[in-house]
Amino acid sequence: MTDGGRHPLLPVAERWFDATEVGDGIYRITEPHVHAYVRSNAWLVRGSAAHLIVDTGLGVGKLADELAGLLDRPVIAVATHGHFDHFGGLGEFAERAAHPDDGDVIEAAGDYVTLRAATYPAALLDEFEAAGEPVPDLLVDALPAEGFDLARFRTPPVGITRWLADGDVIDLGDRSFSVLHAPGHSPGSICLWEAGSQTLVSGDVLVDGEPLLDQLPRSSPADFAASLRRLADVPVRTVYAGHGPAFGRQRAHEIIADYLARRA
Repeated sequence: MTDGGRHPLLPVAERWFDATEVGDGIYRITEPHVHAYVRSNAWLVRGSAAHLIVDTGLGVGKLADELAGLLDRPVIAVATHGHFDHFGGLGEFAERAAHPDDGDVIEAAGDYVTLRAATYPAALLDEFEAAGEPVPDLLVDALPAEGFDLARFRTPPVGITRWLADGDVIDLGDRSFSVLHAPGHSPGSICLWEAGSQTLVSGDVLVDGEPLLDQLPRSSPADFAASLRRLADVPVRTVYAGHGPAFGRQRAHEIIADYLARRA
């Protein structure tokens, strides 16, 4: 059954996001009703003076509303790069930060179509098929709210209030993160590094369990390789990536070495 032939009738999700504390005041936030093809991580880092949210999902559900119980201080929301599955909910927060090399994409995002597989490049869909995870036409299995129109949804564009550069510091009071500009996946890709805890929030620059995509529009294999070489010298203990669970230093070095060997 469908609603006027546009899409199947779907249940309304009780909650759109799943937030799980992974330790050290950090929460992993995912969208369980979204297909893996467009499902990414958001990371909440709670600080004494402010909280940091790194990436914000598709913008389908209301992230700030669902996390309200955890957001008892000002929030700094950061987009690690300008791909729609990472900045959709950025506009829900008053302070919105990104690197200017991806700013034009983030601030003019309204043309993206995110919930129909037919809108994506066939080559990328084929990669998922080959990996044994075929992509259905509709990329969600529920609605975030009654009356939500899947057919008309577009990634919401958002104005950036703070432009980030390599070496900038995001201060949360009792902890702080330095910005590492790491282009390649996109021109404005960044990672956030906390030296005291040896924590790296890597966006899509360093991801376990899926290809490191360097063949997307606006990507650069040469820049990607240079960024990974830089990250190889960072003494990470834990990596919180844009997709999948956290991983440690040894796995980070394996991912970097594998990519550089394949490119060579």
